[in-house]
Amino acid sequence: MCGRYTLAKPIQTLKSHFSPVHIYLEYFPNYNIAPGQISPIVTNRSNQLEMLEMKWGLIPSWSKDEKISRNLINARSETIHEKPSFRNSFKSQRCLIPADSFIEWKGKEKQPYCIRMKSQGLFAFAGLWSTWDSGDSSMNTFIIITTEANAKLSPLHSRMPVILHPENYTAWLSPASALESLTSFFSPYPDNELEYFEISKDTNSTRNNRPNLLQPAGQTSITFS
Repeated sequence: MCGRYTLAKPIQTLKSHFSPVHIYLEYFPNYNIAPGQISPIVTNRSNQLEMLEMKWGLIPSWSKDEKISRNLINARSETIHEKPSFRNSFKSQRCLIPADSFIEWKGKEKQPYCIRMKSQGLFAFAGLWSTWDSGDSSMNTFIIITTEANAKLSPLHSRMPVILHPENYTAWLSPASALESLTSFFSPYPDNELEYFEISKDTNSTRNNRPNLLQPAGQTSITFS
């Protein structure tokens, strides 16, 4: 499961990480990205990497109602090749979703935890995207692919987003890649490269979006260099 994530690194960090990439958006750091919000994704269209904005919550092209997106924020990696909502996007509309942490909750008290790289570096989820035409206008939407949680994160949740290693970005985005070969990317990310810690319950409200939401308990400041 992934119901909230963050992207607060400077735009120059994104440019460097996904280089060469053409950027078609006005970038703002976001410390509390929630379903239904607009966020940057990276695609390979016309044989070039493009970073553009899409709405989180997939609307399949065949859907008659955009409300379906409320239930399509995560896609299980085990079934994306067969489910009608995902299989066409898996064939030809795969994307990278830039992030620098994601949020998971534990217990009845809904205590949020921030999960990030130990290096505190930028990374990317594996995702799918789709264009939906309402008749009056069109909308691009995306979904995050999930897999089984690794041993470190399993006390928080049984699922985690698929985090791609940078050396696999090209293959994931390439329309020429064999779909069978891409399933090898769906393994849980290595335990020893991730860390997590308690953060403020203010994160639970999507109205809150400020840097100190991600401040580890007992730490007086946080940076996003």
